[in-house]
Amino acid sequence: MTQKIAELRQKAMKVHGEAQGYLEEADRDGTSPERAAELRSQFDTAMDDFDRFKAEADRLERLAETEEAAAEMRERLDRGERESRRATGAGERFDPGADGRDEYREHFRAALAAGFDLSAVEPETRAAMQARQVRAENRAATGASGPAGGYTVPSTVADFIVKALAIWGPMTDATWVMDYNTASGGAVLIPGVDDTGNPADAHTEGDAAGTGPDAVLSKTDLSAFTVTSAWLPWSFELAQDSSFAWEQILGELIGERLARRANVWLTTGTGSGQPLGLVTAAQVGLTTASSSAITSDNILEIEAEVDPAYRRGPKCGYMMHDKTRLAVRKLKNANGDYMWREGDLTKGVPPTLNGYTVRLNQDMEKIGAGKKVMTFGDHGKYVSRRVGAPLLGIAREKFFPNLGIAGVHRIDGALSDLRAVKSLQMAA
Repeated sequence: MTQKIAELRQKAMKVHGEAQGYLEEADRDGTSPERAAELRSQFDTAMDDFDRFKAEADRLERLAETEEAAAEMRERLDRGERESRRATGAGERFDPGADGRDEYREHFRAALAAGFDLSAVEPETRAAMQARQVRAENRAATGASGPAGGYTVPSTVADFIVKALAIWGPMTDATWVMDYNTASGGAVLIPGVDDTGNPADAHTEGDAAGTGPDAVLSKTDLSAFTVTSAWLPWSFELAQDSSFAWEQILGELIGERLARRANVWLTTGTGSGQPLGLVTAAQVGLTTASSSAITSDNILEIEAEVDPAYRRGPKCGYMMHDKTRLAVRKLKNANGDYMWREGDLTKGVPPTLNGYTVRLNQDMEKIGAGKKVMTFGDHGKYVSRRVGAPLLGIAREKFFPNLGIAGVHRIDGALSDLRAVKSLQMAA
């Protein structure tokens, strides 16, 4: 599989080079209009091939990463089964007050295989699941809202959910935003300070230090809003198949469904009954002259709207819809060089625009009159809050003989520093 991934990435880089050649020839002096149109058509075809090769390589790479985890899960299950057949294989009894990663994982799987009929499982498993059940009265004490209750997921499943959240949208990806995970759902205050306009004073020997203007203090309040997935029918045969990578499948399905709503909220949320999305919070740094086109000058101008201190941040870059990416991919700077670079797909290097990382967000607006189509700046100043691990709700009778499983997660988000990120808005 590794060889196949490398071949696909090499093909992608090859067609990308060809696409650049087509566009350069089309823009060259002396190229006839008919030939230029033909070359631009070839460019579009080549870029479609590039996107296809890249997407296929990403899928195979993702599968390869999870195969190793699935093999480890199968080995643990097999080892546990072997140990259970030994006279001394019972091991230590589960303590409901302990937070054991592997122990709870096994109890969760046993409950899943029993269709979450806790009367049909071992006493240790019943105690473990009851200890991890989140009841309505417990949530009321922490300010939680949402469904009547559920079970906390094992950390192995939670890891797959978090990974799926990041894949389906950058607004929960810790490599792009500030990921802030709290144990409870109470309100959180994030302080800020703006002292950029207050320089130090020159000092004369013997004089007392002067008193300048106070630093401007600010605060960002984070609460917790509940996102839920629709009920997911879960096969009881699959639940009882110990050799199947149930954690990966369950985590990815629940994570994908939660991500669709979470990324929308954290991108364009209004802040009223839902998180304040980054695009909503970001101040407009530049309005284009055209309602349908972005120029290379616009790129330089939006960058200049963000202080150089934020432009040096590791999470500084652009965020845009994939359709906007198609529009800016043909932009050139004053030297005639393309501002867009695909990076090195074989080494996982992301694409860049004018030297800054680009992240795609399909929940942003496409180019159109009056639309905010791009953000630029230090996206690490956006705080994406999660409350603990996701919960799972279980419905038995409704889906008999299968199970119904729904995911519940609590999130919020806010831009902690309005100077850090600016948006580019199209003319009305």
